Amino acid sequence: MAGALLNTDEINALMTAIQDGKVAPEAGPSTRDTATNYDLTGQDRIIHRQMPTLDAINEQIATMFGMGIAGRTRLAVRVTSGPASQLRFSDFNSLLAPPSTVTVMSLGKGGSQALLVLEPGLADAMIAAALGDKRGRTDDAPAPAPGADARRDFTMVERNVLRRLIGVFTDAMQTAWLPVLPFKPEVLRFEADPRLAVIAPSNETAVLCSFELEGAIRGVIQLALPYTAIEPARKALMSPPKLTSVSDTEFASALRDEIKQVEVSVVAVLGKTRMTLQNLLDLEPGHVLTLGTSEGASLSVCVQGKEKFTGQPKVVGGALAIELDTGAVAEVRRSFDGGESQSTEHKPRAA
Repeated sequence: MAGALLNTDEINALMTAIQDGKVAPEAGPSTRDTATNYDLTGQDRIIHRQMPTLDAINEQIATMFGMGIAGRTRLAVRVTSGPASQLRFSDFNSLLAPPSTVTVMSLGKGGSQALLVLEPGLADAMIAAALGDKRGRTDDAPAPAPGADARRDFTMVERNVLRRLIGVFTDAMQTAWLPVLPFKPEVLRFEADPRLAVIAPSNETAVLCSFELEGAIRGVIQLALPYTAIEPARKALMSPPKLTSVSDTEFASALRDEIKQVEVSVVAVLGKTRMTLQNLLDLEPGHVLTLGTSEGASLSVCVQGKEKFTGQPKVVGGALAIELDTGAVAEVRRSFDGGESQSTEHKPRAA
């Protein structure tokens, strides 16, 4: 009978039959029957920690941009960078809706372009601060009404001021990217209509970098770089960040100057001979030792106990000296200077 309860004996018998395989257990709902669509060609993913050098570059851009904006507006402004991500330009177009300020930039050679998107109200706050309004953007300031100033065009003065402020960002970007890619970003134009700010096909991948301004001026700036523009440096971006070549050169130069000031012992070896310990103990003043060096042969000059030069014995101003051979001096100088070519016309010097 449907709905009847089983007694203890019936339950035991059913469990025994299931264990013996005589009765198959009823299959419950399984998630295996549910198919989930997955695009294997999709490139929408977070690349934070996958490209540590890119994160270091963005942090350097944020630091330099924050210092530049603070210096030009005389306001306390701090800029921090967020994790980078990848998405299609078709998905990125949603960020271009008015009243966001869209800046189209050129990346230099190759014809690549990038987009710099300032969230609504940020461009106005930066322009006002640069023109002398020290209030900046605060939480007490009224937020722009939905649809208000949807397609507001900047005046010529405002465009020039904003171009100079964004120029601080492009200068920081050029400096930070220099060890990886020789970008030379330059502001091309400002667009109020997102349909006119298309720089790549909708299915192309963009690398999105975010920068948040805090302090007297608050807002978020989004930088969209085409993946094809940074793909040549993909290996360098995925490697751990390294010191810039400028810092390495300065450090090497300072270290070389310090090493040049170190005092070392220089000894000219007139010759060598071997004798027994008994003969050494029998030596007295006036005895003559025969050395294994012929007259006129080059003598070894040791620095800190290691042979580095050769030279000829001379008498200069009534004092004994060693005239170093030109070839040995030039070779040591080249090795110390990192393989740089030196003139072979080097006059011997007396030591």
